[in-house]
Amino acid sequence: MRKIIVLTVVILAGILIFLSVKHKPVPVIHEFSEERRCPQIFPDYTGLAIPPNIAPLTFEIKEKGDKFLVRISGKNGKEISIYQSHPEIQIAKKEWRKLLEQNKNDTLFISIHTQRNNQWYRFQTIRNFIAEDTIDPYLVYRDIAPTDGLWNQMGMRQRNLESFDEYELVNNYRIEHNCMNCHTFYRNSPNQFLFHVRGDHGGTVFYKDGQLRKMEFPVPRVLSSGAYCNWHPNGRLVAFAVNKIKQNYYITGYERKMKEVFDLESDIVLYDMEKSTVFTFPQIASKQRENLPVWSADGRTLYFVSARPHVINTPNEEVLYSLMQVSYDENTNSLGEPEVLISNEEINGSISFPTVSPDGRFMFFCVTDFGYFPVANKSADIYLIDLKTNVYCKPEMNSDESESYISWSSNNRWFVFSSRRLDGMNSKPFICHIDESGRISKPFIIPQKKADYYAVDHRNFSRPELIKGRINLKFNNLEPVIFSKPEMIFYIR
Repeated sequence: MRKIIVLTVVILAGILIFLSVKHKPVPVIHEFSEERRCPQIFPDYTGLAIPPNIAPLTFEIKEKGDKFLVRISGKNGKEISIYQSHPEIQIAKKEWRKLLEQNKNDTLFISIHTQRNNQWYRFQTIRNFIAEDTIDPYLVYRDIAPTDGLWNQMGMRQRNLESFDEYELVNNYRIEHNCMNCHTFYRNSPNQFLFHVRGDHGGTVFYKDGQLRKMEFPVPRVLSSGAYCNWHPNGRLVAFAVNKIKQNYYITGYERKMKEVFDLESDIVLYDMEKSTVFTFPQIASKQRENLPVWSADGRTLYFVSARPHVINTPNEEVLYSLMQVSYDENTNSLGEPEVLISNEEINGSISFPTVSPDGRFMFFCVTDFGYFPVANKSADIYLIDLKTNVYCKPEMNSDESESYISWSSNNRWFVFSSRRLDGMNSKPFICHIDESGRISKPFIIPQKKADYYAVDHRNFSRPELIKGRINLKFNNLEPVIFSKPEMIFYIR
């Protein structure tokens, strides 16, 4: 009986504390010192363009203070007021979403006051622009341990960007710690995608409208299993790179373990899902090292990168890739002659990971000082080319650290990319808005429920992909397919 009474008292006390905090009146501050600058907050959510369907931008005020007052408002709707004694600002999802919806195509104001030694300080108001364009609501990524070497610790996860909900699709501890990579979606669809499994149960797993299948290329007639790939707009054809890959790990002067990836050989092949047939073409399976295929929006052009053939004892620093294009005729399943779109000499670097906007207007690609593996290369920057004019530029969104993989939202107005700008070691996903003319807004990291998430969590968000909805697939359905024998593939040279 006594335990019940004590428990009841504890619960009631907790409720009273909660209510006292929840209904704590917001003070009206008449006297304050003016700070002629914006407050320091982490993450940096200042001067942004944000989607109207993004989760609340939780942040921590990095200014000294005993009390903190935050007012979030727009020209329309009810102001959100937060008054508390700790600097981590968490915003109610329902109020946040309503405020953003009421102020689309307008400014979101964040006013911050701090109190220190009984003196209030007011900072310049933070202004963020709320775009009319929504972002695809889900992000799929590989969750990899915080070091480039631990590839046996990874999972594939999907995050709801409209909330903080996250779901694990598969963890490789359940598939004998085999590597999983290159998850690739057909037109941002959660209902059609593929990914690779390496090791003893290797193969490519295809998912379409609830149906799963597994295939593997007919090695040795093809150089290797499929690697980097991209769906043709018809949803039936996939372009695959097939690579003989080598990896080097080394310690830098900062005692950071880094990785180099390079190819001894590489070709591109086309795979027809309906016919279970792989096709090779001499134009994209030459002595050159062809890699990283991506289709144009209309499916009439295949873009890829290419480097000179491997020569024994050639330093990796001399391996430079150019951006290529080749025409494709779907009716005859034939290719034209490859053409150089941007040479490595012209751009004074090595080009990798081209990705075309869904409407076909723009293409992003990475440029490094050598090779095609930008994620572990500090020199890696992202470039943008207008495919109407073939004029390219290096946007201001880049940092001093590695910028790498890019994924477009299905409406062409947002993209997510990987960056190591936070700590120089681990890749995190950043979002930018891009308008019809190619102007790009300031990048911001995807919001998390806790403001200190990125300060304490050092996982890698590898290959972030935006998709239009949640993948309704359970591992119990996926597991038997992963452990099954691959389907027989026909080969046509």
